[in-house]
Amino acid sequence: MSVTTLTCPHCNYSKELPASVLPQPGTRVTCPRCKGVFLLRDEVLTTLPSAYEEPFAASFLEEPLAAAMGSGVPEPPAPPLAPPATPSPRPPQKRTLAFTFTGNAKEYFGIWIVNTLLRIVTLGLYSPWAKVRKRRYFYGNTLLNDAPFDYLADPMAILKGWFIAGAFVGLYSIASKISPILAVVFMFIMFGLLPWVVVRSRIFNLRNSSHRNIRFGFTPDYREAYRVFLWWQLLVPLTLGILGPYVVYRQKRFLVEQSFYGTTRFRFHATSREYYRIFKPLFIMIPLLVISFASLASLGSQAKDNPLAMLVPSILFPVVYIVALVYIPTALSNLTWNSTSIGRHRFVSTLRARDIAWIYISSAVAILLSLGMLAPWAAVRLARYRLGRLKLTGTGDLAVVTAAAGEAASATGEELGDMLGYDFGL
Repeated sequence: MSVTTLTCPHCNYSKELPASVLPQPGTRVTCPRCKGVFLLRDEVLTTLPSAYEEPFAASFLEEPLAAAMGSGVPEPPAPPLAPPATPSPRPPQKRTLAFTFTGNAKEYFGIWIVNTLLRIVTLGLYSPWAKVRKRRYFYGNTLLNDAPFDYLADPMAILKGWFIAGAFVGLYSIASKISPILAVVFMFIMFGLLPWVVVRSRIFNLRNSSHRNIRFGFTPDYREAYRVFLWWQLLVPLTLGILGPYVVYRQKRFLVEQSFYGTTRFRFHATSREYYRIFKPLFIMIPLLVISFASLASLGSQAKDNPLAMLVPSILFPVVYIVALVYIPTALSNLTWNSTSIGRHRFVSTLRARDIAWIYISSAVAILLSLGMLAPWAAVRLARYRLGRLKLTGTGDLAVVTAAAGEAASATGEELGDMLGYDFGL
């Protein structure tokens, strides 16, 4: 009598049984070892022409495998097995890309001293080359994920813009000496050009900035620029400064959302309420300061004999000064960066006002005592701190960003912005 070997497909456990005691194919069978249930099919059976002994078969039928066979009545055929499910891809892991600054004061001092001397010797004509050398040093030593930035501006283009901006400022200076009315006219013209200067300066700086050979860019929207940099700014004094935080919010949003890297736009996620929260200390302290000075004015000569009257303004004034020049710019920088994203990455800035205050004060003292020779050290120190507190977190790879075709941009707006005291760089 033939003997059939029954093998469990789950754990490979096997038993030899006479073919006569096996149920019909399609019957569900339970393995005595792993308790797994499987269908009796040809692939789990192996028939061997060997002798069969009753005691062996009896002992096998006492195990759960025989019990699972029951009366040997076949069950309905099982539905076909579904193909194994494809494992779902693991969600991309969140990662953090760090900004670092690798420059040092010794290297930058060499660039700074040469730039200063050549500016003096050339009566300022070397200024465009000095600007490009300085920015290329700081950009080239600014790394994101160990890849440096690059500044690509042509000094000759900056020189042309420098001449045009210089001529305009020179005309204003001459007009102010000839006629006060003419000076006022030029002043209004310069104020009216401010939104145009903002846009052109931003276009020039971003189009000449790159990372991993992919350039940045800026989409000009002059209508919105005039709205947020001119018309609404005129309303700020009329609202006693209450509209100020909202105007700052709209200006930051405009500069961020019109910018792009390759073909990917930056996004801005802050709300005006968050900007009002930053300016809240000034809304409280400035009225108190005005009231205290008004009280002193009302007391007149009696204020000198009342030290308590002088105490409030003498404490409030330096506090307001520090808040306005240190705390608010630092908080605005953090809020603006933390609300900016590109693709699936978001910036994280963790500047601290007390650190910035210490850097400003100690650097000012060092520059003063060194007669200006430690200015390069102060610039490198501040850049290293700011970039060390800036990160980019998200998923995916920035390598998916593709380059966008760009066109040459005029440097007139950039140079006019510099001469007017505005900086709209990267």
